[in-house]
Amino acid sequence: MKSEDAQHSSAPRNSRKYGHTVPEIRTDVVRRSHRIISRIVKSYFRSEIRGAERLPSSQTIIVSHHDGGVLPINGLCLGVHWYDHFGFDRPLYVLTHDLLHSLWDPFSRLLADSGLLRADRNAMDAVLERGQSVLIFPGAARESFRPFWHRRNIDLGGRKGFIAQAIRWGLPITPVVSAGSHETVVVLSGGHDFAKMLGIPKIVRSADVWPLLAGLPWGVWALPFLPQIPLPAKITTEVLPPIHLSEALGRDLKPDHASDPEIVQAGFDLVVGRMRKRLGELYDERKYPVLG
Repeated sequence: MKSEDAQHSSAPRNSRKYGHTVPEIRTDVVRRSHRIISRIVKSYFRSEIRGAERLPSSQTIIVSHHDGGVLPINGLCLGVHWYDHFGFDRPLYVLTHDLLHSLWDPFSRLLADSGLLRADRNAMDAVLERGQSVLIFPGAARESFRPFWHRRNIDLGGRKGFIAQAIRWGLPITPVVSAGSHETVVVLSGGHDFAKMLGIPKIVRSADVWPLLAGLPWGVWALPFLPQIPLPAKITTEVLPPIHLSEALGRDLKPDHASDPEIVQAGFDLVVGRMRKRLGELYDERKYPVLG
């Protein structure tokens, strides 16, 4: 575990081991973005957070499901509440899809200044080596475009790498679930077979979908990257208790256990099981879709 000083350090450092530079998060940029985004998520989406006090004061890997089509609204809500809770002296890095970083250079610089990095293991290792916390969405496009009536379900795309990382680095996993963000657009179909026929997985990493969507402003459409106007669904986010895998699995885990598929699978099943249970309970509280 890294010290608090190391954890809160914001100086950029190039990791010789991982060959990846962790950009410095610009506090002025985050403050401006927070001021704007906070007003949107708290008014338009009536965003609330539960269990913020469970966010560890020490380094952690935060894992959440990916909802709402192309817009990472539940991630924006969590980011707002993170800085509400900790202030701006404790940065949060977020791993995001490659495509976001390839659209427009000024936008890519804004993402980097805000702590959003391309989602790959080297980037994650470099962030963790530096003692910072990181937010990840393992489910990526497959989960973000799961059908509307599967919004209670979580499978994280079956991707278990974050479990291996937690074991390798000896860090707790902090699960976060969010009810309502998958009601900001209605996913009618993920279009997995059509995506495979078009060869999308070979073109776009970790994307095997060509969804059919319903919402604003297009009505019904099947071009996943068209800009959308999200429906004003109430979003409730909950931070679950951090999971220390050694304790939860009843084993004295060492870094070498990160390559044991049975242990990694057991950790994955544990984390996903807790997330599914709590997300289902949050949806049980909702009287109506979108309205909450």
